[in-house]
Amino acid sequence: MITRIRVLLETEHDVFRDIEIDENDSLEKLHYAIISAFDFDGFQMASFFLTNENWETGQEIPLLDISEQQKDDCILMNQMLVSSAIKDENSKLIYVYDFMNMWRFYINFVSSSKESESKELPACILKIGELPEEAPEINFESEAMDDFDPFDSAFDDFDEFSQYE
Repeated sequence: MITRIRVLLETEHDVFRDIEIDENDSLEKLHYAIISAFDFDGFQMASFFLTNENWETGQEIPLLDISEQQKDDCILMNQMLVSSAIKDENSKLIYVYDFMNMWRFYINFVSSSKESESKELPACILKIGELPEEAPEINFESEAMDDFDPFDSAFDDFDEFSQYE
């Protein structure tokens, strides 16, 4: 079966994408479909969160387990099928991409069918709204940096702290 979902970006303006995906694909494949549909670079961490009808976050399903101790109960994106997370019209997920910029998306079930509108799955079949910039560019060549000297005399008195070595 093919599952059609709507991925709505949390922003001031309506920005969403409808994606079709095979229900037997993993959430990792859905993750890559989302970053492709929104034209993100794909180099950031991401997680899905199971939710209830009030969008309260439940279990986290990360792309990678980066905790210091591997958790036995941690389910990764590549271990959960779309059909397990998005079962029916009441199913909802929250997807967070890039934890520094906190791109937050709300995912709803739209429909399911035996045939897809696209030849290749997953596929973005509808794009509405303009996406804000992924991250502001940092300009290290500003005038404020012109006089910066990391070897400034402000650290000349560092020797008085050497007794703590």
